[in-house]
Amino acid sequence: MALVTGGSRGIGAGVAIALARAGAHVAVNYHERADAANGVCGEIIGTGRKAIAIQADVSVSADVTSMVAEIEAHLGGIDILVNNAGIAHPRKLEDITEAEWDEVLTVNLKSVFLVTQAVVGGMRQRKWGRIINLSSVAAQTGGAVGRTTPRPRRGS
Repeated sequence: MALVTGGSRGIGAGVAIALARAGAHVAVNYHERADAANGVCGEIIGTGRKAIAIQADVSVSADVTSMVAEIEAHLGGIDILVNNAGIAHPRKLEDITEAEWDEVLTVNLKSVFLVTQAVVGGMRQRKWGRIINLSSVAAQTGGAVGRTTPRPRRGS
């Protein structure tokens, strides 16, 4: 049984569907997009696997605790966790507020800690589990945000 945070769209949705095609029942976590999460669950059910869409803010401990309890009640223990939830504020550094910066750290980092902490005990009891942490390619490559003039090309 797998849990994919931020599983209602994009890479998370693709991962959730791929896990179902590989034989896993899947819990699709979402924060605001219930229709999208339900659509992903529909695709998963179409593969013959079970699915549940579950709303939770994975950066809030109480939400995570409730989410994990509900998933375990409906689908069983979580054996595969894909920490995919993440946000960004793609603006110039000087235009990002401190509150926005705190939000990015809370959603992108604290959520990984909270959800992992909530499921790792069950994995240890069952003596099996996998935790997969996803991040943006921007973490590896970086990039210019808000550039007003084109970057010179190499060899020009």
